[in-house]
Amino acid sequence: YVFESVGNKRTLNINKCNLSDDAAYECVIGEEKCFTEVFVKEPPVTITKLLDDVHTVVGEKVEFEVEVSEEGANVKWMKDEVELNRETAGSKYRFKKDGKRHVLIITEATKEDIGMYYAFTNGGESKAELEVEDKELEVLQSIADLTVKAGEQAVFKCEVSDEKVTGKWLKDGVEVQPSDRIRIAHFGRTHKLTIDDVKPSDAGDYTFVPDGYALSLSAKLNFLEIKIEYVPRQDPPKIHLDAGGRGNKNITVAAGNKLRFDVEVTGEPAPVVCWMKGDQVVSEAEGRVRVETRKTVSSFVIEGAERGDEGPYTITAANPVGEDKAEIFVRIVDVPKPPENVKCTSVGEDSAFITWDPPSFDGRVPVKGYLMERKKVGSSRWTKLNFDVYESTTYEARKMIEGVLYEMRVFAVNGIGISQPSTSSKPFMPIAPTGEPTHLGVVDVTDSTCALKWRPPEKIGAGGIDGYIIEYRTEGSDQWVQANEEPVGKNQYRVKDLPGGEKMLFRVFAVNVAGRSPPATLSQAVTIREIVDTSSSSSGGEHKALQGQPRDIVPPECPRPSPGPPHQTVCRRPTPFSPHP
Repeated sequence: YVFESVGNKRTLNINKCNLSDDAAYECVIGEEKCFTEVFVKEPPVTITKLLDDVHTVVGEKVEFEVEVSEEGANVKWMKDEVELNRETAGSKYRFKKDGKRHVLIITEATKEDIGMYYAFTNGGESKAELEVEDKELEVLQSIADLTVKAGEQAVFKCEVSDEKVTGKWLKDGVEVQPSDRIRIAHFGRTHKLTIDDVKPSDAGDYTFVPDGYALSLSAKLNFLEIKIEYVPRQDPPKIHLDAGGRGNKNITVAAGNKLRFDVEVTGEPAPVVCWMKGDQVVSEAEGRVRVETRKTVSSFVIEGAERGDEGPYTITAANPVGEDKAEIFVRIVDVPKPPENVKCTSVGEDSAFITWDPPSFDGRVPVKGYLMERKKVGSSRWTKLNFDVYESTTYEARKMIEGVLYEMRVFAVNGIGISQPSTSSKPFMPIAPTGEPTHLGVVDVTDSTCALKWRPPEKIGAGGIDGYIIEYRTEGSDQWVQANEEPVGKNQYRVKDLPGGEKMLFRVFAVNVAGRSPPATLSQAVTIREIVDTSSSSSGGEHKALQGQPRDIVPPECPRPSPGPPHQTVCRRPTPFSPHP
């Protein structure tokens, strides 16, 4: 506080006001008093980074983040119309401040959290929408039936889409407990049950049940008991591709997965088995593509299948008594390549139409549909637009903000899985078309031209105006003809090469990146003819066309001059900007 006394004047100065200076002040001199009040307001705090919409699934963590213009500023959070604070939020919400950053954290999202969330300061506000979907678990690889012999190892393995999911294994409805001979493993998205030194009592139905999901995967363990009888005879080789006999076999495997195809081969003496692809022999040594032999079973193995592994394979079994041959065809399928040429074809006030081309390679499995994501330019967070596959290659994205730049990307989905994301579209901005031009009128008419003039639309919007398009048609026709190839920037235009003597109608569109506005149309037709000044300066009364100056328009209600003595009747040009000729 600084006090000043100059002559009869007394002054109290308060430097660097703060909220504590908001009070009443009184000046007392003897028995005389006077008072006043000082009101101190906080400076406005603006929001410099807006909230982003969030699309998530049940159980996931959600964060809404804003940045404000001042550190230490107060930010009020609301859901729909209910304020969220530390006293009322409980353990459901957490609030975090980091300098100018303010974050609202929802630890585990539920369907009850769906709604609009708001952040308020004393100088601004922002809002975002939270969408929560039920969480689904996808089975990437199911468990398969096994047939093993005594003393061998049995391995059941499955893969699910969420690596955090736990579960339990059951045998004939009873939970399997680990032991020296039985091992249960979980790494990443894969769950494995391994049984060493298989015994007849291990045969049965095995089931994997993920925790928290109404889902189960089942397979059967068959115990193969082999009895060897020594019979002094010889049998020709026989290849058993199926349990019922021999024949061709088609096998489909997803790229990156392991293929193991067991074939039982019988014969006495034991046949020599050879696998071939074309004229190339498949080695029995260690390798990615190899053959493993166990007694009477020959196993064809591919580790991490690749597209080059596709093709026909031949298995031949031979012994001194004869030979047998069979063929299998290995077909490699994969996730599709990303969609191509993602682009925005048109925009509206809060929407945009997006198109793309199907992937150049569908993974040899038909594409079921597509998943779309969008984000604001400058943001790193992509928002999912759909959880169920979308079959068309044209999509209308909605709920966007006019004047904000967005990008889109698309994923292709087939029966194997989801492709990598496409290349992001070029940035686009939702913008509404302008209103129609106003005060359209005729300025001048000649025997083949008509000059028009108008004023800009009353509503222009964020997209501005790129120019105007002018169209005309003959009265009685419904075919409009565009007069200018490129939009004109001025608010006037002369339409040329019009048919003389015809009555013509005209209309004008305003154009911006969102397209054409509604048209401004003349309500009456204009007759295309040269206007003649009937006041003659010669004694013969001849008519002279106006030359070297704009021609007047003869309105339909003006009488045409008739032959005879000179007279002084002149039809005047309509006032500029008149909506009618």
